[in-house]
Parts: sequence; structure tokens; C-alpha cells
Amino acid sequence: MLKPVLVIASLLVTSCIARAQDSIPPVIHVEEAGDSVHFSSQLRPLRQIAGAPAAFYTYFWELGDGRFSFDKEPLYAYRDTGIYQVRLYATNNYDDGKAPPTRPRPVKIKKKVPGNVWASHFFHGSGNIEMKINRNPRPGEDFVAIMGYRSTQTDSLSGTLVLFYNERQFGQKGFDLAEKRYYNNEDSSSLGSLMASLETRDGEYLARTDGSQEGQEHGLTNQAFHPSGPEVAYDVSPNYTTQAQSLLTSLQKEYTGHTVLHFSGIHNNEERFVFMDLNTLPTMIQDTNATVTLTAMMVPDDPSYPPELHRLEVAVVASHDPNYMQIKPRRINYRLMGKKKEITYTIHFQNTGRGPAKRIAIGMAIPPQLNSSSVQLKSMSPVCKWCDAAYNSQSCIDTIRKDDSLYFVFNNIYLPGLNQQGVTDKDSTKGFVEYTIRFKKKPKKIPFSTKAAIVFDRNEPVFTNKSTARFIKGISPGIMAGYVYSPSNGNYSTNGSLQLGYVLSPFSPSRPYFQVEAFAGLLQQDNSTTGVTQDQTDTVIGIGKYLIVGRETKTTIKKNSFEVTPLHFRYNLCNWIGFGVGAQVMVNISEQATKEYKVYMNTTLPPITPSAASTFQQSKTLWLHTWNAAPFADLQIGRVRTGPVIGLRYLRLLKGDVSNRFFLYAGIKL
Repeated sequence: MLKPVLVIASLLVTSCIARAQDSIPPVIHVEEAGDSVHFSSQLRPLRQIAGAPAAFYTYFWELGDGRFSFDKEPLYAYRDTGIYQVRLYATNNYDDGKAPPTRPRPVKIKKKVPGNVWASHFFHGSGNIEMKINRNPRPGEDFVAIMGYRSTQTDSLSGTLVLFYNERQFGQKGFDLAEKRYYNNEDSSSLGSLMASLETRDGEYLARTDGSQEGQEHGLTNQAFHPSGPEVAYDVSPNYTTQAQSLLTSLQKEYTGHTVLHFSGIHNNEERFVFMDLNTLPTMIQDTNATVTLTAMMVPDDPSYPPELHRLEVAVVASHDPNYMQIKPRRINYRLMGKKKEITYTIHFQNTGRGPAKRIAIGMAIPPQLNSSSVQLKSMSPVCKWCDAAYNSQSCIDTIRKDDSLYFVFNNIYLPGLNQQGVTDKDSTKGFVEYTIRFKKKPKKIPFSTKAAIVFDRNEPVFTNKSTARFIKGISPGIMAGYVYSPSNGNYSTNGSLQLGYVLSPFSPSRPYFQVEAFAGLLQQDNSTTGVTQDQTDTVIGIGKYLIVGRETKTTIKKNSFEVTPLHFRYNLCNWIGFGVGAQVMVNISEQATKEYKVYMNTTLPPITPSAASTFQQSKTLWLHTWNAAPFADLQIGRVRTGPVIGLRYLRLLKGDVSNRFFLYAGIKL
């Protein structure tokens, strides 16, 4: 008895210690090295995930002056003296705990190094705005979005930066902007102020070029036309205000969150950076492995310069792993899925070793819903030629396709290692392949998943996360109409009713599902008779004498009902046959009874002539008077997923004199 208690207590203590360690921030060590400062850190011990590659930390240093470093121990020379708030964001890869929290460390700089050389290795395109994150978002943790902007067109550019986050398609708030830090005299603004300033700029531009437009109607180009005087030539610059307004309006419809900054006077080829702390809310746990998009936009104050967009796709992860797989879209609309519907897989990998990788093989299983012959490689890094078009020993990529698997193989490449000496650009150690694949004809509507195995040279394979796609359930409305037949039970019988109903179920399900139904039952008629009872009573009708020999009472009840099926469990055996079981509840909306009293008579004098007489008694209409319920079993034949069907349903009523019912119907689901 004591041993299990000790084991449980030990587990609880271990768990508490692990949680306490997760809350320990990094200890930042600062050491002067000539004109530079050497940074290092002390972090909590890593807790290895069983079966994963060796756990390790990656680093992002925010140096407090608008610059940053991804090195483990950066050596940096500040441009000016002062006190700088240095932050370290350490990411625990292949570790089962949370990332260490970040605390700013003030660092006092006494020496300045004017004209120091610092390379950001940030911009990889030709645009003026780009984004990068220090780690993938993980529910319950924060990450830093680094927005970099520059000017490649003019020596003094001013404008507005906008970051859009929280896509509406996910239906909930996924990120919370905790803090934004900027170091180049940027000012916080609002989207309303930006839109208003664009309206003003557009009006000023139209007023300035009104004559020009009128002149162009007379065949003049790039000249101001003055009806009362000579033409005055001048350059008409392009106006991108309308384009900026359109983009902003579109992005507001796409996102629920945004933040706005205005900047001034950035010089040609100068680089500036803004750091934004985003908290990944715990509710994003249901979107793990989803791909979300952050969009940064630059709107220059000068309308002659075009606005620029940069979209950054990031994966929501359950743990930090530099090798991961993404799928987009993750939720698929089955109703709108045509023959050419395709999905996109992206497999990210990083060489975390101490030396370069020359061959990388990536293999993944193909789910049964997908068509392996439709694979198309869209993008890759490093960029290579196809091996069948490359010369001997040239860098190339090869593709091997099988019915249930797919392989991409990079040959003769050079991918530096993350821990390789002399590697300063951490992005150069990463790569990816992006490919599209189409569905097979009429795939089963069930979730499907796959993961990739990545082999660097001859090392053991590294497995990515499992990437899962699901079909949106969708709603399939339908109608049903039919007739209810009830076998007689002695002196009791039922005619009808006619049934008109509405059906609601998931769209084209491949798994068992629930269906809801509502019916109006019309013109039902219940009949009951007492049978003829013998009698020997004299009576006089008019002037004639008769002998009553028998009496009979017949009751007819006319009903209109409302019936619902709150519990109906169905399964489609194939595309043409389906069955279900459930329970139905019925309420009689209106009910009216008519009694017929019938008397059988003979004359008392010869010749004896038999005759009959009837009298009728009708009751008042009763509303919502009685109810009933019935379990049932159901069989359908036809296009049972979506389309027309015919069906037969057997119901067993819990109350009443006629308890067996058969409902023969036809219906259609949309």
C-alpha cells in the first residue's frame, strides 16, 4: 500500500519541479570585449522528448537598439552610449516543457562605435517590407513578429506600417498583441486615420491633375490642359491611393486584428525593425498544425509610390520542432470540392548538425483519398534542377512516386548545419518542399493525415508532426413525403396519414451520423366499432311498431399531428443503401371524434322486414390533446448520401390500439 503512494507522490513532486523550472527566465550574462559586448545565457536544463532527436535551444536576442541576433552568444558593438533593454527569447526544441519566459535585462554601454558594421540577413526579396518570427506559435506561449522595412526607391521615405493578424476564417481570436517596440521614432496610429489621410491625398491628387485629365480627352498626354490659355507641360506621377484603399478594405474583411505605425524619413537602403510580442491564446490548441497567415503592409505617404504587402504563413504547433509539415487548406468544403480540387503540403526541414548536408531525402505516405499521380512540385529550397535535366554531380532534385507514398530527394547540395562553425545566417540552414496533390474521384468524407520522414545524408530519419486535414461537416437539408399504413387490430383500424417532412443531416457522410426530422401528419382517421349487440326491445317509429334486434356503435376520430425525430442514428452501407434506427415523438394538433349509433330492427307484423337507423354525435375539436412515441427502424434505397431515395420505416407505437405502423416514403437530400 505504501509503495503506490510513494510513486504517486514522486510523480507529483516531479511535475511540480518541472512546472517551476518552466517559469524560470534566462539569466543573461554580459561581458565587455574591447569595443563590443559579448552576450551569453544560462537556461534551465532541457527535458528530452522520448524518441525525438537531441533537444536543443535556439536563440533570438533583441538588443535594445532596434537590432537583433539569432546567434547563441552574439558579439555586438553599439552605435551609441546609453542603457539598453536586452531581451532573450530561447526556444526549446524537442523539449516537453514550455519556452523560458523573457525578462528585459538593462545593459549600460559606455563606449560607442560609430560606423559599426552589422548585417541583418533579414531581407531575402526585393521588396521594402518583410516579416520573420522567432518561433512558430504554440498555444499558451508568446512569440516575436519582426517587421523589417526599408527604402530602395528614394532617399527619404515616409509612410505607414500595418500588421494584420487573427484571420476571420478560424472563427475565434487566436493571437493577442501584448507589446510592440520600435526604435526609430515611429508613432502609433489607427486604421481610421490612415483611411482618412488616403481620402485627402486622393482629393489633392485629383485637384492637381484635373486639367491633365481634361487635356487627355483632347489627345494630350502628361500635360496640363488649360482652356483659357496655352498648354503647360509637366509630369503626371502615377497615383496608387485607390490601390492602397482597396487593399486595406480587403484585409479588414480578412482579419479581425491589426496595429498601425507611422514612420518618417527612412534613407535609401536603410533598414529598420519593429518588434511585436504576440501571445498565442490557449484556444488555438484546436488549431494545432493549422497554417495561419500574418500580413504586413507598407503604405507610403507619397501616392506615387505603390503600397506593398508581405504575407507570412506560420504553423501553429504543439511542440517546437524545426522539421514540420503543413497542410493548406486544413478544413475542406466537401460540397464545393470539384474534380480539380487540390491541397498543398509544405515540409520544412533544418540541418541542426555541425556540418553541411549534401543529400536530403524526404518521404511521406499518401492518404487513400488522394491521387498520387496528380502531385506537382510547386516550390523548393534550396532551388535545384530536376535530376533528369542535370549534368553529373550537379545539384538536383528527384521525385519518386508510388501508389501510397511519395519521395523527394535533394542530391549534391550544400545545406549548412545550424551548429556549423562560421554560419551566421540561420535561415541558410533551412529548406522546404511545397507540392500540391488532387483528390481521387468521390473520396470518403473522413479525416486523413500523413507525416514525413527526413533523412540528412546517412543519419537516422527525423519524423515530422502528423498533418491532418478534415472535411467540413456541412448541412444537408431535405424533404420527405409518404403514406402511413397501419394493419387492423380486430375492431380497430387506422387510415393514413399523409406525411410531409423536413430533414436535416450532415452533408454526404461516410461515417455514422445523426439526422433530425420534422413531419406534418394530415388526414389520419382512426376507426373503432363495438360490434353488434343483441337486443329484444319494442319501439314505435311513426305509426309502425318495430322490434330492435341489435345495436352497434362506431367511433371515428380524425387527427392532424406534428411529429419530430429527436433521435435518429443512420449509417450508409454504400452510396445506394442506408439504414437507421431512432425514436419519434408525435403530438396531435387537432382531434375530433364522431360517434355513429346504429340500430337494427324488424317489423313486428308479417311480412317481417329488416331495417336500420343511425344517429350521429360529433364532439368538439380538441387541440394538443394527446401525444405518443415510437421507436423505429428504417431502410433507404437510392442516392442515400445526397439525392433522391425511397424508404420504408417500421414504427412501434407505445400507446394506442393499433401499435404497428409502416411508413412508405420518397425523399431527396440537397
